[in-house]
This record gives sequence, C-alpha cells and structure tokens, in this order.
Amino acid sequence: MRASFRTLLAALFSIGLLLGAGPAQADVVTPQDAKPLRFISYNVCGASCPLPAETDAARAAWVSGLVAEIDAWDSDLIMLQELCYGQWTLIRDRLAQRTGEDSYDSVWGAALPSAAKCGQWNANDRRFGLAIFSKGKASFVDGTRSVTFLPEDPLNPTEDRILLCAQTALRGVAVRACNTHVDFNDTTTALQVPKVAELVDAARQGGEPAILAGDFNQVPEHADMNALYNHGGGSAGRFQEVDENDKEQFKGDGCPQTADRCRSGEPTASPTCSDHTKETSKIDYVFLSYEWFKTVQGDALPCPPGMSDHHLLRGAAAWER
Repeated sequence: MRASFRTLLAALFSIGLLLGAGPAQADVVTPQDAKPLRFISYNVCGASCPLPAETDAARAAWVSGLVAEIDAWDSDLIMLQELCYGQWTLIRDRLAQRTGEDSYDSVWGAALPSAAKCGQWNANDRRFGLAIFSKGKASFVDGTRSVTFLPEDPLNPTEDRILLCAQTALRGVAVRACNTHVDFNDTTTALQVPKVAELVDAARQGGEPAILAGDFNQVPEHADMNALYNHGGGSAGRFQEVDENDKEQFKGDGCPQTADRCRSGEPTASPTCSDHTKETSKIDYVFLSYEWFKTVQGDALPCPPGMSDHHLLRGAAAWER
C-alpha cells in the first residue's frame, strides 16, 4: 500500500466524522461548542474487520485515522473495545511519543489469549481485549489497574468478557475510568450489566467520579440497563449517559419531548457501518456518575470505510462543582 492511500484513509476517517455525513446527525456537538471534559468510546472491530492489506502502511493508516479523531475532539479519555494487542501497541506508541499535555498514558486488558484474525495486527501476539487511554504522561496511578472477568450463563457459555478499570487524572481530578464489552446473548447480558455496575461502584475510592464506557449490547430502555441509569423507569444506578438529552432521539411514550433527558441516544450500530449489522440501535455508551458531572453532550459519528462496524461515540460534560 502506497503512502498516498495511507493519507487518503486518514483523511476519509477524519473528514467523514468531523463533517457529520451519515445518519443521526440532526443534533451535532462540535469540538468548538462541546463542554471541556471530552470522552470517546469506540468498538474498533479489530479482529473481525479486515484491513485492506496486512502491511505496515495499512496499519499506520488506520492508526492515523483514529488519532486524527482523538485530536480533533481534544479527548481526555478514550475507551476502545474489540482491540487486538498489536493494534493497541501501535496506538499506544503513537500517542506516548508526544510531549507534555498532548501525550497519552494507557492501560490494556486481555479478554482472550488469542483471536485468529488479530494476526493482521501482530502475527506473533494475537491477544484480544480492551484499552483505556488517558491524556497526560503517567496519568494512570500505579497499582490501580484491575481486570475482572464477567459472569456467564452456565447453560449458555460464550466468549470471555471483562471489565478493565484504573484510577487516572481527568483535568487534575482523580477519577475511576472503566471500560467493558458485555456479551450479546440475552441471558448473559442480564448477568453482566448489573455486575459491571456493582464492580465500578466497588472500585471507586472515597466516592471519586466514575466514567464507565463500552459496548453493552443492549438498548438504553431495556430493564437490564436499570442497574446503570439513575433515571427512567425502575432505575437503580448512579449514572447519566452522554447522549441522553438529544430530543431528536426521544421516541415513544417513555420519551416525551417535554422531558429534559431520556434513556435514548443516536444509533451506534447500524447497516451503514457493516452489512452484517442487521439492526439500527444504540448499544455503545459513555456513562458518567451523576453527582459529579453536568450538561452532558454526545454524538454517534459516521462510519468511514474500513474503520469499524460501529459508530464512534464521543461525549462531553462539565464538572458539577
């Protein structure tokens, strides 16, 4: 792959996201008008979505596209799911070589010791899992990283899923950052979502702010999500979600236009991203502990060719203080 293609792919990614071409863009939050605390959650489909070629140039092009969006959003925390180990090291090394406030620290967690298609990123290390990136060198606190395997339905065993957490600094404030990818089987999802809520709450030290992001494989209004949301029918959680106040997405009796917020949001999985995605739905989230953050904002962005089978979700908020 020649350098010209690498440049084109990066441009397609950043331009496609920033211009907002694609579905569900009626209420776009731009980098210029977003609140100061910035977040990204993205299922990058590292093992299932093939690169155009297994070359250094193709890998560098993909990383350049992602980094362009991280920079455009001035992102503080980035949560990536379905991430191959070789993919993570390329992003990590690209961001770590920077100086000062433009640098990022990172933690990784493996859900699977090997995924065959991760060989496109590193033929010698095919681990598959999650990562969190935090702005600032050495921003993660040593000894606070945890990887917890989530429960499974014994009658319906499935792929291992994890919750990755660590303490870091968000604009100088100590926070607990957590990332997960919940299983799509209904009986397992029902077990894993409440467990994630329980684990994140237990990990917080002294009531510190919590940011929980990931692919939950469940829609906002489903009862499984009650353990996370602090509002909306039977809710038992402590979180708000960045894209919960986009009235363009308020639908049905449970989401009247008179409401200030609703368990809803722009779709993050749709056929526009991949022909193997049959339904259009919101299943990716950035949750913020309600007592610490206010004025949430969010957008699910378009899907440039060859990047992922999910929309990138970006969010913003301000401190509640």
